[in-house]
Amino acid sequence: FGEHFFPVLILLGFATRFSALGLFGMTLTIQLFVYPDAYPTHGTWMAILLLLMAKGPGVFSIDHLIAKRYR
Repeated sequence: FGEHFFPVLILLGFATRFSALGLFGMTLTIQLFVYPDAYPTHGTWMAILLLLMAKGPGVFSIDHLIAKRYR
């Protein structure tokens, strides 16, 4: 479920940090238990997800509109 749902939320910019955290956990689990030799690919994905968790989605997102409205 998360593999299909979280990327859509990230594309929409809604609950981006939560979705990136969910995908990060899923990617880490797959890296550790399913495909341990795929670290270059999973490392790239996890770096991008860490960036999204740290910086947020940006100004063209639903998260930004919500934050702007409630500031």
